[in-house]
Order: sequence, then C-alpha cells, then structure tokens
Amino acid sequence: MKPSVAVYQIEESEILRKAYQLLAYFLANEQIAKIAHPDKSDDPLKSLDARFLFQETSTLLLEVAILFRSLDDQLKRSTNSVNREKYLSKVASTNERYGFDMFDKLSIRECCNKIIHATIFEPRVVEGLGVHTKDFAAFYGDDDKEIMWHHLSGDVRIAGTYNDKEWAYLISVPEFVEALAYLLGNG
Repeated sequence: MKPSVAVYQIEESEILRKAYQLLAYFLANEQIAKIAHPDKSDDPLKSLDARFLFQETSTLLLEVAILFRSLDDQLKRSTNSVNREKYLSKVASTNERYGFDMFDKLSIRECCNKIIHATIFEPRVVEGLGVHTKDFAAFYGDDDKEIMWHHLSGDVRIAGTYNDKEWAYLISVPEFVEALAYLLGNG
C-alpha cells in the first residue's frame, strides 16, 4: 500500500501553541522567582522551577525551531501552492521587521538553524526588581530590600561551531515568539 501523505503534516497552530508555551515559561519565571524563597533550597516552588524550567524551555525552543524550519521548507518548495507567494512576502516582511540577535541581524530561518545546531543553551538571568514577597519588612514598606532574587531575562545565549569556527548569538525569546506570531498568525 502506497502512503497517501508525502510530507510531514505540520500545523501552524501547533507551532504557535508551542511558541506561546515557551513565552509563558519565560514570563512566569519572574513571578515564580518573586514568591519562591531564593535562599531556601527546600522551597517547593523553587524546586519545581529548578526541576523543569530549563528542560522545558530548551525542549520547546528546539521543537518550535524544528517545526518552523520543516514548515518553511515545505511552503518554499510547494510550487503549486496558492499561498506560496503570500508566505514568501510575509517571510520577507518578518525578516525586515525582526532581527533575532542583539548584535547581528539573522533571518527567522537562520535563527532557527542556529537554535537547532546549538550545542550550548544558556538562558540569561537578571536581578529581580522590586521587593521579594518573602522579604516581609521591605514588602510592607518598613525596611530596605534585603532579599536579592533573580529571574530569566527573556534572552538565551546559544552557541556552537560551524566548519570548526565558533559562533554565538543572543536570542530574545519574546521577539522570536512575536515574529512567529506575526508570520504564522492571522493578524
């Protein structure tokens, strides 16, 4: 029996759902970090965060990049697709609008390639602004901030090698997700 499907069946909505989940992890981390005690290793929320955050975010980023690259390949090669020209125009517009690296301008496809081939995935962490909820005196305005806390900045450093040359990029996850939503969304 000959298979009836010749290419992977990739739904744009699946890519967008995973991209949204990725963004939600990054944004939720700040709120979790603000209520989990940073100095107590047995804090249940801190334990959950430590157990799942990097695993989930690295997996989702990789899944989104692979799915988008596969979809991009299919749409670019589909010569008899009615939507091909519209898609190519939207890709060009996306690449013009977004940069994907803080220092070098990458296309969305190049960004996905770098994510896929990266051997290093390092989410950036910044000091939390405001008072931590466990810093009771400062939280209620009676004292200065005593508890320092940190959360993900939204940027990820990815790095690897190509032809024995090392490369590294700093990718803004919110910008990456926004670009995918712009490109694949109906808006």
